[in-house]
Amino acid sequence: MSEPQRPPSFEEFDARLKARQDERKTAAGKDVPPDRLDYGTGLQAGIEVVAGVGFGVLLGWGLDRWLGTSPLLLIVFFLLGAAAGVLNAYRHLRRMQNGA
Repeated sequence: MSEPQRPPSFEEFDARLKARQDERKTAAGKDVPPDRLDYGTGLQAGIEVVAGVGFGVLLGWGLDRWLGTSPLLLIVFFLLGAAAGVLNAYRHLRRMQNGA
């Protein structure tokens, strides 16, 4: 009986992976952007914005009820939450675009 065939080693896999990455970089003559920008990335960016706005609205609403400053803090924290959400989404997309 013959011995069962063993899977390739990790070193062989790493060498093939590196060769494929080098081939992709030189195929177009420049660096090819990674295939990481997909629907999941867009969904994550959207969640970042919604979470920032939602947290800002809840915090502003709670502080308004506690301090009795009706719409003032709600508006302020809505704007701060929206800005924070957009900034987080921007950072996430830049990180994904750079391949980190």
